[in-house]
Amino acid sequence: MENWKWGKRLGGERRGGSKKKILIFLALCIGVCITGGWIWMLRSKGEKGVVIHPQKEYFEGTIIGYSQTDPEWAEDRLGNSSYTMSKSGCLTSCIASALSSQQAVSGVGRKVTAGEFNRFLGEEGVYNQQGDIVWGRLEEAMPETVVRVASSVKPAEIEQLLAEGHYPIVKVKVGGHGAFHWVLLVGSRDGEYICMDPLTKNGEVISLNTHKNKVYRMRCVYWNK
Repeated sequence: MENWKWGKRLGGERRGGSKKKILIFLALCIGVCITGGWIWMLRSKGEKGVVIHPQKEYFEGTIIGYSQTDPEWAEDRLGNSSYTMSKSGCLTSCIASALSSQQAVSGVGRKVTAGEFNRFLGEEGVYNQQGDIVWGRLEEAMPETVVRVASSVKPAEIEQLLAEGHYPIVKVKVGGHGAFHWVLLVGSRDGEYICMDPLTKNGEVISLNTHKNKVYRMRCVYWNK
């Protein structure tokens, strides 16, 4: 009987210990969620976006657009990463389009397809392991170009670039609320910017209003005259 009492008592302690472990585990889970939420909020602080509208019209000229899903290069990887052009090649497609369009309009530089440009970036080690373009490496690999990396989105700077005949590359959210995506601003019509969107079938020109005119980052790459 005494042994039974001790066994019952020990069993009760084990059950109590299990409850305590569960409570500790739940507390840790809540702590992780709260911490994750704070980290997300801090990272998102600079990602509020700026709604932009042109102050005047900018004629786009001859635009050579590229689709990141073009079968010719859709499955090509970005450097040594696991990401492909079809999934993550919007920025590469935008730069290739900007350089090719500038060449078509002004005769400066040379035309380069999105597939050719992607292979060049891979060979020159411009991509990191996540398939992101490292801007300092791009400047080293292409000294004949000007690479502008804006610290913030300034509507006046975007208009100045277009007035000079350059094409700003801007980061948006697909449809205004989806995944982040890069498009190329090429001009304006009827009070709205128009852009070459690599997600369209042939890199077609569409209204930036498709992405709610909200911009989160700005870059620009052009041939140095």
